[in-house]
Amino acid sequence: MTAKLIDWFQRHRRELPFRGCGDPYFILVSEMMAQQTRMETLVPYFERFIARFPTVQALAAADEAEVLALWAGLGYYSRARSLHKAAKLCGGAVRDTYEGLRALPGVGDYTAGAVASIAYGLPCPAVDGNVRRVCARLLAADSGDVSAWILGLMAEAPPRLVTEALMELGALVCVPSSPKCGDCPVSGDCRAFLEGRVTEFPAKRLKPAKRAEDRAVCIVRDGEGRVLLRRRAERLLHHMWEFPSEAQLLADGFAVERDPSPLGTAKHVFTHIIWHMTAYRARIAYQELPDNYQFLADLNQIALPSAMKAWKNLIIAEDAVIMGT
Repeated sequence: MTAKLIDWFQRHRRELPFRGCGDPYFILVSEMMAQQTRMETLVPYFERFIARFPTVQALAAADEAEVLALWAGLGYYSRARSLHKAAKLCGGAVRDTYEGLRALPGVGDYTAGAVASIAYGLPCPAVDGNVRRVCARLLAADSGDVSAWILGLMAEAPPRLVTEALMELGALVCVPSSPKCGDCPVSGDCRAFLEGRVTEFPAKRLKPAKRAEDRAVCIVRDGEGRVLLRRRAERLLHHMWEFPSEAQLLADGFAVERDPSPLGTAKHVFTHIIWHMTAYRARIAYQELPDNYQFLADLNQIALPSAMKAWKNLIIAEDAVIMGT
């Protein structure tokens, strides 16, 4: 089975900018970006990121604000902060053992296994959602650690090829819905396929319902036309800048007066929460502007999360009208 899997991968693998390069830094960046991100979304971000930070040393020396700016739009910004911290801890070279990689911030079992096996050829299984699904179907088993089984494959072929082949099979053929069993190189070895039970694996798990949160977003300008931004202390979008909500302004000691007519509505969906946002023009009164607030004239100077995209575009369009452009 291993030989068939590797042969299929070498003939059908996608050409990706970090594949086959052998650069541990490129692989670490790509795997950190790949967490919760589709490949077609990841690639252009990866190319821009590497163009600006071509080495682990360059990333370690960078300012966090610039790292976040290049990450803006990918979401899950804690990944960018962890990657930045990891680069600083690596001391000029990405660590070359599973244990060393696993100790880096933001690097879990899967990412450590992926970098160790792909970059360094170490027999370290990397089990993400795609690989877990492939293994569940091949073994017709939905529980248990599949690492020992993957190690058996790595004894028969280079660990790098085994890791990438399993990932690719899960991404292109052994997909969650309507798997392409007719295109699968190892369908003859797949117990779920042979038993006619492919759709039973992996067992579907009910996801908890996302919590909905209504937010009255306040667009506040000062006498010079600059826009008020707030730097978040909350865990979600931690340290990212946002247009503050009315509730946040009141909690931070501002007196708030907002117009009754809304400017518009928008929705942003996170992993566990949905923001239903309505924007209003507002005026505030305060004794002294807190450190986590600032007025900004050019919104392109700062990294704003995707959740704020609608209001950023609205303000940029307003400024363009004011400037007559």
